[in-house]
Amino acid sequence: MTNEVTNFMYYMYNRWCIEESKMLFGENLGQHVFDKWVGKGKHTNDQTMSWYGELDTGLRNKLVARANELYSN
Repeated sequence: MTNEVTNFMYYMYNRWCIEESKMLFGENLGQHVFDKWVGKGKHTNDQTMSWYGELDTGLRNKLVARANELYSN
Protein backbone atom coordinates (compact mmCIF):
# COMPACT_ATOMS: atom_id res chain seq x y z
CA MET A 1 0.00 0.00 0.00
CA THR A 2 1.31 3.46 -0.88
CA ASN A 3 0.54 6.81 0.66
CA GLU A 4 -0.13 10.20 -0.92
CA VAL A 5 3.46 11.37 -0.60
CA THR A 6 4.77 8.24 -2.32
CA ASN A 7 2.11 8.54 -5.02
CA PHE A 8 3.05 12.17 -5.59
CA MET A 9 6.75 11.41 -5.89
CA TYR A 10 6.11 8.53 -8.31
CA TYR A 11 3.92 10.84 -10.35
CA MET A 12 6.46 13.65 -10.47
CA TYR A 13 9.32 11.41 -11.50
CA ASN A 14 7.48 9.07 -13.86
CA ARG A 15 4.61 10.97 -15.45
CA TRP A 16 4.97 14.73 -14.93
CA CYS A 17 5.43 16.59 -18.21
CA ILE A 18 4.10 19.63 -20.04
CA GLU A 19 1.15 17.62 -21.39
CA GLU A 20 0.13 16.51 -17.86
CA SER A 21 0.39 20.08 -16.61
CA LYS A 22 -1.81 21.44 -19.41
CA MET A 23 -4.30 18.60 -18.98
CA LEU A 24 -4.65 19.35 -15.25
CA PHE A 25 -4.54 23.14 -15.31
CA GLY A 26 -5.43 24.26 -18.82
CA GLU A 27 -3.22 25.66 -21.55
CA ASN A 28 -1.98 28.93 -20.00
CA LEU A 29 -1.87 28.03 -16.31
CA GLY A 30 -0.47 24.60 -17.21
CA GLN A 31 2.40 26.25 -19.08
CA HIS A 32 3.04 28.59 -16.16
CA VAL A 33 3.05 25.79 -13.56
CA PHE A 34 5.34 23.65 -15.70
CA ASP A 35 7.72 26.57 -16.34
CA LYS A 36 7.98 27.13 -12.57
CA TRP A 37 8.86 23.45 -12.14
CA VAL A 38 11.48 23.60 -14.90
CA GLY A 39 12.88 26.78 -13.32
CA LYS A 40 13.76 24.83 -10.18
CA GLY A 41 16.62 23.20 -12.11
CA LYS A 42 17.82 19.73 -11.25
CA HIS A 43 14.78 17.97 -9.83
CA THR A 44 15.81 16.45 -6.56
CA ASN A 45 13.26 15.77 -3.84
CA ASP A 46 14.14 19.12 -2.26
CA GLN A 47 13.51 21.10 -5.47
CA THR A 48 10.29 19.25 -6.15
CA MET A 49 8.98 19.89 -2.65
CA SER A 50 10.08 23.53 -2.81
CA TRP A 51 8.14 23.96 -6.08
CA TYR A 52 5.11 22.19 -4.57
CA GLY A 53 5.27 24.51 -1.56
CA GLU A 54 5.02 27.55 -3.83
CA LEU A 55 1.74 26.37 -5.38
CA ASP A 56 -1.64 27.32 -3.99
CA THR A 57 -3.87 24.77 -2.30
CA GLY A 58 -6.10 24.25 -5.34
CA LEU A 59 -3.14 23.39 -7.58
CA ARG A 60 -1.66 21.11 -4.94
CA ASN A 61 -4.96 19.28 -4.53
CA LYS A 62 -5.20 18.65 -8.28
CA LEU A 63 -1.66 17.27 -8.39
CA VAL A 64 -2.23 14.96 -5.43
CA ALA A 65 -5.58 13.78 -6.81
CA ARG A 66 -3.96 12.95 -10.17
CA ALA A 67 -1.09 11.14 -8.45
CA ASN A 68 -3.53 9.11 -6.38
CA GLU A 69 -5.62 8.35 -9.46
CA LEU A 70 -2.59 6.88 -11.20
CA TYR A 71 -0.69 5.25 -8.33
CA SER A 72 -3.16 4.18 -5.63
CA ASN A 73 -3.76 0.46 -5.43
